[in-house]
Amino acid sequence: MAGGGSTVKEMTKSFEKLDKFQGQDFRRWQKKMHFMLTTLKVVYVLSTPIPELEDDETVENLRRRSKWENDDYICRGHILNGMSDPLFDIYQNVESAKELWDCLEAKYMAEDSSS
Repeated sequence: MAGGGSTVKEMTKSFEKLDKFQGQDFRRWQKKMHFMLTTLKVVYVLSTPIPELEDDETVENLRRRSKWENDDYICRGHILNGMSDPLFDIYQNVESAKELWDCLEAKYMAEDSSS
């Protein structure tokens, strides 16, 4: 597979063209964002809770938890990055990608359907 790295670069470039979410057309923006997060292989954090800490913490368990935390950070960063600055300022302190996703869904799905 020659040029495997360039595909991620090209994908990231095309994602830069994703319109910033301004508060309108949430469903369209959400679908595009979901597609991007799927492509980046971090979308699972939106539906999979962080692996539990266990008493007999194994290296494998720690590694899984650490990967989840890292992927959650990446996922949250991409969602925030896909928002206009005023919305970014409102949502930047939300703890997890799932919480952020759910907040946006709760607020903007209702607004989408009422307009």
